[in-house]
Amino acid sequence: MNTLQNRPKIAVIGAGWAGLSAAVILARDTDLTLFEAGRQPGGRARTLTGDNHGFSFLDNGQHILLGAYHGVLRLMKEIGSNPKTAFLRLPLQWHMHEGLQFRTRFLPAPLHILSGVLLARHFPFTFKTKLLSDMSRLQKFARSDQADMTVGQWLRQQNTPRAAIAQFWQPLVWGALNTPLENASLRILCNVLSDGVWAGKSGSDYLLPRQDLGMIVAEPALAKLRHFGADIRLETRACRLKTLPDGRVSVNGEFFDAAVLAVAPYHAAALLPEDTPEHIQSAYQNLHYHAITTVYLRYADPVRLPAPLTGLTDGTAQWLLNRGKLGLSPNEVSAVISVSDRVGTFTGQVWAEKIHADVKRICPYLNEPEAVRVITEKRATTSATANSPLPDLTWLHRHRIYPAGDYLHPLYPATLEAAVQSGFAAAEACLHHLITV
Repeated sequence: MNTLQNRPKIAVIGAGWAGLSAAVILARDTDLTLFEAGRQPGGRARTLTGDNHGFSFLDNGQHILLGAYHGVLRLMKEIGSNPKTAFLRLPLQWHMHEGLQFRTRFLPAPLHILSGVLLARHFPFTFKTKLLSDMSRLQKFARSDQADMTVGQWLRQQNTPRAAIAQFWQPLVWGALNTPLENASLRILCNVLSDGVWAGKSGSDYLLPRQDLGMIVAEPALAKLRHFGADIRLETRACRLKTLPDGRVSVNGEFFDAAVLAVAPYHAAALLPEDTPEHIQSAYQNLHYHAITTVYLRYADPVRLPAPLTGLTDGTAQWLLNRGKLGLSPNEVSAVISVSDRVGTFTGQVWAEKIHADVKRICPYLNEPEAVRVITEKRATTSATANSPLPDLTWLHRHRIYPAGDYLHPLYPATLEAAVQSGFAAAEACLHHLITV
């Protein structure tokens, strides 16, 4: 059998970015049912509903994408979402308040980064050359077959100055991997840089959302699925999956030829069939997570930050996003605190006070904010730790269950790009199995 003679019946459980990606691919050739426990799609990258407190829009986190996110861009093309409308695209730039500041130049890669760093402001020349030297050594590591280690270990081996760590490496690793330096995988960091900054000039571009995430992916994805005739069941929680003697999968008592399990790993563990081998269950139970906190502030006056993304090395916020630069209200700013579980477990009011103090350091003319919204995702991402093995999914695949999610990407940390690529891979594995059986 080389083609699908009859349209198989497929279940996709979870309407986050991984589940939506899988569903869009599968819906063309299958009778697809999408189960989503929540009221809206998007998973951990969704628009907040209800009162937005006068903000332009509120997502459940301030996501920053890259030009190297080819999976996300492919998904957007599939569902008819326009990246030029959705994002402000900016060349790579680095602006730490009272610290390292550089912009990439209008030169071909890698000269655009080389010249940018050499002309950087507020950074001693010896530190600039050290940064470039460390980057060169990191590229050699990426091309080698050396065993993985933590980023912290590697930086100590390079005798990297503390100032360079504080103003470059730590913000980079926190933002890209959402994992502390002492645990973060050097190999995963290399993968991010290899497919982004090092791959080509456009891959390192920032893609800053100027629309809410629902408009960018969730809503057009559901519209595409409806166009294909998919059965979309929001507010429908799936129970534990069951494998049947004839090879099918039971979801809530309904029989499917296969299922894509695209929910967060801490939910997926409870949905695995009862006879799932212990090594798979243990792999899910042993995953570790880190939080991300996003704070939105709206002021009476415009917030005049010096760059679209302004970093702080010694503040509570790691990055402040000037929403006015996105074509939104100039009075709004959003703050990102990666690994916020390591920063503190504060109330929303305390988070807001701390971020307001950060903003006041740069914009001392501002009075107290008129509106505040604080969102903490306590298990925002799995930890991108060194030498962390992925779950072996062979048994589940044999039983026509195809997990998908950012935590399953073999190369990348838990990002939107990893989620989308994982969704595509699960859909393609599912279709391949149905064609070959």
